[in-house]
Amino acid sequence: MISSQPARVIVVGGGITGLSAAWQCTRRGARVCLLERDDRFGGKIHTVTDHGFLIETGPDSFIDRNPALIELATELGMADQVIAVQTGRRVNLLSRGRMQDMPAGMGMVLPTRIGPFMTTRILTWRQKLRAACDLVVPRMLIPGRDESIGVFLRRRLGDGIVDGYAEVMVGGIYGAGVDELSLDAVLPSLRRNEEEYRSLLLASLSAGRAAARRTSPAGPPFHSLARGLGSLIDELTAQLEQAGVEMRLGTPVDRIGSCWIEAAGERIEADAIVLACDPGATARLLQPGMPDLAAVLDEIPLGSTTVVTLGYPTSAMEHPVNAQGWLVCDRGPISGVTLSSAKFDDRAPAGHFLVRVFIPAKRGPLVDAPDEVVLREVTAHLTKYLGVQGNPLITRIDRWQKVMPKYTVGHLERVARIDGELERLCPQVVVAGSALHGVGVPDCVADGRRAADRVLDTIGVMGNATAGPPKKDEPADQARVI
Repeated sequence: MISSQPARVIVVGGGITGLSAAWQCTRRGARVCLLERDDRFGGKIHTVTDHGFLIETGPDSFIDRNPALIELATELGMADQVIAVQTGRRVNLLSRGRMQDMPAGMGMVLPTRIGPFMTTRILTWRQKLRAACDLVVPRMLIPGRDESIGVFLRRRLGDGIVDGYAEVMVGGIYGAGVDELSLDAVLPSLRRNEEEYRSLLLASLSAGRAAARRTSPAGPPFHSLARGLGSLIDELTAQLEQAGVEMRLGTPVDRIGSCWIEAAGERIEADAIVLACDPGATARLLQPGMPDLAAVLDEIPLGSTTVVTLGYPTSAMEHPVNAQGWLVCDRGPISGVTLSSAKFDDRAPAGHFLVRVFIPAKRGPLVDAPDEVVLREVTAHLTKYLGVQGNPLITRIDRWQKVMPKYTVGHLERVARIDGELERLCPQVVVAGSALHGVGVPDCVADGRRAADRVLDTIGVMGNATAGPPKKDEPADQARVI
């Protein structure tokens, strides 16, 4: 039977994934109820200001390789707010106690230019020669069998390039060691490169030559928004409210069924449900009816990190560096430092600088230490490498506990099981979020929209997303099958 009433969708979770799902649903004419257990929307994305400093408590940038976030910003009328990193400043590496330049043309794992790689002091000559053995190492990956990035790279390139580059660059993004991260989920291009070129170095150098032949050089891949990533959340929530989305804060969901949820003693019915909350909450909601799927979700490990943000007058820095910050190859509790005011414009008042220091759980117990202990360690690090003197003008410590999903070996198999079993057993319910289909902010935007399209297609909503969301109290001219 066909109903002229718009489909009703419940979205559980008000982070960027849930907000993107709600946006896509409204663009296709559905009515949405969005439930968030915390007192604000945005999840890990949160921008605050303090004495003229613009502070990101979570992610501060995104990579434009996935266009989903820029597309969303354009739909929201924010295209002119997208900014790129300041040019001329690279990321340094702190290796063997010395600040060293990142070799020109160095990717996340492999060099695209041989000269800078061979002359860098980050690796010893023995380590460089071991990496060159990749040129003769045969193909050894087994089709269909996942393995860790660390095992794969150590076999082909040796320990030096893994510990000197991959561990700090790839492991830093996921808050996990490369010896536990999945090759197929995190860096599937490496498998393709071995299949096509056999040698990873040949593949990377070939890509570098192709890039050099382009008539117009590629711009910097890292971007943000002029008023911080939190401005995207503010504009998105404002336009969702204008479109008539029912948005509730402080509303944890207690139970779900195939077409209903219970929250704060209230039962809310819908045609479809998008679960865009953290994997622990999703597992708890699925456990009564689908315990096997809940167990698979619980297999996804979650990492923790502490972010310390400090603001100083420029005069407090005795040893300025011409860089956006540095990654730490050496052992110790700190994995990296970002000079936010050197990375993006307008992050600090004139005559001041803003710095963020990252302390992941994989680096030891400092992540959970008292504030005064954390600050003592952080200021000692900044004093040593920036010559920082005096007390900071502003101090902020953000502790992100069990929020960073680790894509360990077998991750894609787990995700396929979750998605497949839900589609088979309860197709009007879909799971989305950074724990499954990508940890970057653009990945989460794309996944929220994918989830919305999945459930709306399942329940027979025939509209598309070209017309934009309906205005508040405007009937949605869509049909659905009931």
